[in-house]
Amino acid sequence: MNNEYRERFIRNYGFYTEAEQEKLQKATVAVAGMGGVGGLLAERLIRAGVGHLKITDIGTFEKSNLNRQFGSSVQTLGQNKAMVVFNQIQDINPDAKIQYFENGLKEEFDIDAFVGGCDVVVDEMDTTAFRQSIILQRASRQHGLHYLFSSAVGFGALVAVFAPGGQTLEEYNGLNPGINLDHLEKLKLSHKKAVPIMPSYIGAIPSALVEKVINGEIPIPSTSIGVGLASAMGAIEAINILINKREIIIAPRYIYLDLLDLKSVVGTML
Repeated sequence: MNNEYRERFIRNYGFYTEAEQEKLQKATVAVAGMGGVGGLLAERLIRAGVGHLKITDIGTFEKSNLNRQFGSSVQTLGQNKAMVVFNQIQDINPDAKIQYFENGLKEEFDIDAFVGGCDVVVDEMDTTAFRQSIILQRASRQHGLHYLFSSAVGFGALVAVFAPGGQTLEEYNGLNPGINLDHLEKLKLSHKKAVPIMPSYIGAIPSALVEKVINGEIPIPSTSIGVGLASAMGAIEAINILINKREIIIAPRYIYLDLLDLKSVVGTML
């Protein structure tokens, strides 16, 4: 660890030991999806001192992103999200190695190259990219890596971590772990799987409407509060995997927090 790195992250000491900080400097984390949660999460990891990030997103910033997404501004509308986030977080720690990919996780994308050499894989793609999420988690398992996702739910958030030898993402969502992905796009997620705890302030919204939101049939309502919380929860779980600060909560268990309902739950997906 050189003096420049130590000066940049000296305020972390006291909560991280120098040995833990050195582990973070040497760590590589892949983050798929640079939207609301993913962009902020990448920034959190860089400010924690993670030395190598791989980030990807095929999307570009739109006006509807301005209420919550890191990197989103009038000046960046129409620009690729991964490129914009890269440009912003590279200035935080110029010595960090940050690779960005603008083509997302399409079939032709070399997923092995994306997860290869990583220590943790974080999935912040939309629920509409469920097929790609399963492919990413399968690749993570093959490489012996923990995979996690965090998602914003109103003024709250949920995070789930999958061990390489534990429950699969398919099983977590009530699907056969060997399901043929060629037919997966016809399947729709249940709102009870995506949002196991419904916030009280949502009110009597019909479950059919909630499922349309989850499956991308209508726009997903999001707040900067929930997105910020989800990014922090995802970041701390990734960091905990890297430096072992406490027990890793593994799927089918999940962690749920809501700042408006003042609710904190460590639950189990049934």
